[in-house]
Amino acid sequence: MGKGIYLETLWAHMITDEKSIQNWSDLSSLVEQNFKKGWIYRGVRDSSYSLRPGIGREGARRDAHGQNLPYDVEEEKRQLRQFMREARAKFEWEPKTRLEWMILGQHHRLPTRLLDWSESLLVAAYFAVEDPRCEAAIYGVEAPSEIKDSSIDIDPFDTEIIGETPRLVRPPHISPRITAQKGVLTLHSKSDEDWDVDGIHRWKIVKESTFTLKGILDFCGIHAASLFPDSADRHTEHLAWLYKRSRLR
Repeated sequence: MGKGIYLETLWAHMITDEKSIQNWSDLSSLVEQNFKKGWIYRGVRDSSYSLRPGIGREGARRDAHGQNLPYDVEEEKRQLRQFMREARAKFEWEPKTRLEWMILGQHHRLPTRLLDWSESLLVAAYFAVEDPRCEAAIYGVEAPSEIKDSSIDIDPFDTEIIGETPRLVRPPHISPRITAQKGVLTLHSKSDEDWDVDGIHRWKIVKESTFTLKGILDFCGIHAASLFPDSADRHTEHLAWLYKRSRLR
């Protein structure tokens, strides 16, 4: 058995409930069943993707010859320090703590030990089918214990303070897209490992349905322009998608 298949098999054993979304009826029923639970959701465009922060994923670091390097917490800290040093003049909002700097970096695609989630299952569904070329998936899990205030000087690298299990972080709404996406984060002390807590649910979206579901979500007002209201590029991306599909109004 190949290594990739073996890891996927192990990951599958951690999933509490795995069902298939075949159509809009399946997705809407899932929303009806879950909207009162207070869970968090994450959409992934490839169902094989696990719940691991970007900083700890395979291929996140490479040497001069392009070979993968292992995760190194000291390199992660060095990256954050350099971001804090160089980014101060670029943003109106200046973070007060290392955790807030990490949140700002995550918001601007810096690989961190944070993982993006939404409190909306339909927003997660959009991100799952945004690039509808393969079987996608939505993860759902009960929200973990919360770090109440990211402005308090909490060291995100201190396992004794954070704990070994992921923590929920509600980021400051420094951008309208966080509000539009009902965005929340999880902070992972074991950032080079998959989140394997009991109670993770994964719903696979069959490849044949991803394109149709993207169209229905657009009809419901969930699309690139609405979820990224501060981005002119995402607005024009949405208009180009409407043009290509003969859906301009």
